[in-house]
Formats: sequence, structure tokens, C-alpha cells
Amino acid sequence: MASEPPDGAGLDCDRTDPACGVPTDVTLELSFDRFLLPDTAIRQSISFYTGEPANSVPPPSNMRPELTPVYDLLNRRVRYTLPPGLTLEPHALYTVELPAYTEQQPWGFRAFDGAGLDPAAPVRLSFFTGAGPTTPPPPVDVPSCEDFLSMVAGCGGGTCHGHGGKGAAMGLELESAEALRTTAIGRPAHQTEIGDTTGVAAQGPARFGANMPVIDPGRPDNSYLMYKLLIGSEPYIPLAGEDCPPDDRCEVPAADELERLRSWFVRGEPMPWLLPEERFIHHDEARRIQSFISRGDACADAP
Repeated sequence: MASEPPDGAGLDCDRTDPACGVPTDVTLELSFDRFLLPDTAIRQSISFYTGEPANSVPPPSNMRPELTPVYDLLNRRVRYTLPPGLTLEPHALYTVELPAYTEQQPWGFRAFDGAGLDPAAPVRLSFFTGAGPTTPPPPVDVPSCEDFLSMVAGCGGGTCHGHGGKGAAMGLELESAEALRTTAIGRPAHQTEIGDTTGVAAQGPARFGANMPVIDPGRPDNSYLMYKLLIGSEPYIPLAGEDCPPDDRCEVPAADELERLRSWFVRGEPMPWLLPEERFIHHDEARRIQSFISRGDACADAP
């Protein structure tokens, strides 16, 4: 795994330099080479403190919200954001530890197939804060239902997942908001129906991926559509002539990790193949599709 800030960030800073050191409103980012079991991307999977472990971030309080973790499926990264109004102490040393999952300690990050961190190689990183916070980033443009339908129009326009042409493969239609509500949103993907029931989407099944919804509003990490995109290489790569966005990795997972996805629960070939452009979804589109699903309403009121 990798982190931002990296281990040792700010430790060699000159305290008289206000520009040096990790910002006090830092968002902690942990990047993995495996796709995670989403239910382990939680607050309890890290220990974040200054000085002694008892000095946790945020300080213990029944009135203060906890760190907010968000799992970025495309980048295999978990971001921990400080609660509103809370900043770290300036010019202070902070430590982050990742406990390994064991039967005696049943929490910690695990891959989608249950593999955990190595208990014999504990993960621990430290960083030193600077004088204050950074300038907040600009707001993210979240795609609308219309934007999403436009991005997948090549598949929904009567070719793979529309009424005409080859019809709706696997019963999935992508040509209108009503079709999404009927065949995708909250509906189990046919290729994942390996549980005891059919036609019913599962939340938190014993085996990850069983009866997974095609689109689970607010949960791209539990949406089969995202995994069908991400078993190919194209969604990780910017278009020719474009740079990787500064907050992205643009890194194709190792071939053995993609094969693990296929053997675990992602059936068939990557999707979608867009006609008439004859190309797969590229990085920016995959990022926007993930943002659309994260938004949560997922065409709930669109005509």
C-alpha cells in the first residue's frame, strides 16, 4: 500500500517556514494494490493519534463526529476526512497504524476475497504538521442522470442493452432513466445470482459479490456495473493526449488481481464497448460514472 501524506512527510521541516509540513486539514489517503472488501473501509480499520494511541483523532467525544472514510473503487484508495471544524494541531507529530485482521481482532482492511494485511509486517506511518490548513479544493462536478445516459449511450442505444438490435443483454437496459430504474437500480445483476435466491439484491452477503445490484445508489463499491468496467484496462487510462488528473493514480491493477476479480464473481468480458466509437469507457468517464452512483439518487426522479 501507499499513503498520502507519505511516511515521514514534514519531519525534516524548518519550523520557521510556514509553507513546510503537512496541512492541518489534511485528508488521509491510503492506496492499495488489491480491491477492498468495502465493509472494511471504515473508521475502525485505522488507529490515528498524536503522541500516545489514547490521543486519538478526533478526540473521544459523544458529541463530535468521527473521521469520514470514502472508498474510491477506481483507485483502490480510502480517504479519511476530518470532521467539519476540526483541524490537527500545528507543528505536531501524528501516527497512523493499520491493524491486521485476525480472529482475536476482527477488524482491519481486507481484500474482496477476505485476504488481510500481513500480521507479521505491521503498517505504521508518521507525519509532521505545518502551520495551518490549505486552500479548500473546488467543488466536484457530479454527473446528472442525463450525463450518465449520455456516457453509456453506445450500449443503451439498441446494441447491447437496449430494446432494439441485439436486445437487452442479461436483462439490463441502459437507454433511459425508466429502464435504469426497472433493470439496474437496486436490481441484482444476473451474473451475480449465485446465492439461495434470485431477483433479490443482497447487502453484505457472506460471500462478497453474491446477488450484487447492477447499481446500488450511493455505493459504487457494491455496484456490479463498476466491477464490469474495472476488469478491463481502459478505465484506468486517460485518453491519448490527456494527463492523469493530479488526485488520481491512473494505474492498471496487476493482471493477477484482475483475474482474482473474474474468478471470484465478475463474469464475462469487460463492458461497455461503445458504438459507433468502438471503444471502451476511458478514465474520465469511469471517474464520472463512479461519482454519479455515489450521488445516491441515481435517476430517481428523472423522466
